[in-house]
This record gives sequence, C-alpha cells and structure tokens, in this order.
Amino acid sequence: MIPRMSSYAVTWQHGDHEAHSGRLELVPRGLVFEGVGATGVESETVDIGDLREVRVARSVADRISGRQTLVLERCTGEPIRIASIVHPGIISELAEHLASQLGEEHSMSRAVVVVPLREGAGRRAAELLHKGPPFDPEEVGLERHHVFLTDQEAVFLFEADDPGAAQRLAADGSLWSAAAVWKDLVAGPPRLADDAYSWLRSHVPDDVSFASTPGPGDSDGGDLF
Repeated sequence: MIPRMSSYAVTWQHGDHEAHSGRLELVPRGLVFEGVGATGVESETVDIGDLREVRVARSVADRISGRQTLVLERCTGEPIRIASIVHPGIISELAEHLASQLGEEHSMSRAVVVVPLREGAGRRAAELLHKGPPFDPEEVGLERHHVFLTDQEAVFLFEADDPGAAQRLAADGSLWSAAAVWKDLVAGPPRLADDAYSWLRSHVPDDVSFASTPGPGDSDGGDLF
C-alpha cells in the first residue's frame, strides 16, 4: 500500500538521544526529516539503501511516549524511531511502504543467456550440465544459478545480490572461455535475453506487524493519545 500522503507530522529519535518534532517527507529513495534546530530549519535524509530492517515497535521501551512507533534499523549508525503526532495509524502505512521499498532495494540482479545448440546436441549438453558448471558459483559471487535445456538451446540463469553483478558475469568472456568443452555443441553466439517482464511477491520482514498495538492495560502497554 502506498501512503495516501507524502508528508507527515512526526516525532523522531536517534537511539537514546533527544527526540525532535517536525515533518517527515517521503522521497523516491527514502525519507527526509525536517524540523527546527539550534541553527534554524534543519533537515536529514535517510536513504533506503542505509536501512537493513523496518519494524513496528512491540515493546514499551521501543516506543516514543507510549505511542505506536516505527523503528528503522540502519546498516550504519543508531536506529531511528518515528511516532506520528496527529495520525497514529499512519505508522502502519509507513512501515508497509518502506518495507516494500527495502525489498526492491535488496532484490537480486539477474541475467539470462540463451545459447543455441547444434541439432542432436541436447543429450551431450545434458551430460555436461549434470557434471555442474566449469566454475564455482559461490566464488564468482552468485546466489543462484540455473540452466534450462531444450532440443534447440540451453538457457543459463545467473542471479546475484550485488546489483549488476549477474550482468557483468554473463558478459565476462573468461567465464565462457572456461566452457570451451561446449564449443562443438553450440550453433551460434550466446544471446543476452532482455528482462521484459517480472513479478516479485512483496517481502515484509518478520518483525513488521500491521496489527493494532495492545490497548491500555495490556502487558506491553498501549497507544496513549
């Protein structure tokens, strides 16, 4: 769900430091905090690439003044906690939106290479594939490697965590030189397939919950407004 607004009145806090109040604005690759500081209006940008986890606080210790609170765990630096000033329900929408962005940021790079085969070469290609690739997939930085085989072609799928890594690997001539044993089976030059369409189920980290927080009197406390 994309939040209905792009700007929110919030309170935010870095670690155990003093909390600040002001405005949070969503931007294409993250969010911007803006408030009045000692030197006037101050702003801070948090890039989505600097986040490793987004979660809704479950305990009183994680909440700001007992309010529903969103916790941004950062790759570097202290976590940032955010609570809405006016609309407490917006925290769940922000959590969903940022978790979706985070999933897209961490999605794998992918390359698909199509290799045409000579007539009757399918059986020999299957035998070679059964022995595994002529390289160590882990050493070259792959997370996943598949090869699909038809009577006319072999389709190689490379996936890596590092953006662009799979494409660079697929274009690496030394990789294909290592597969010289295939030269008598190949009917033409390999082709890099275009990624014309893809679909990915949105992944929300386990610690993210969009359920309402416990009410006043519950063991964890509740939202106080």
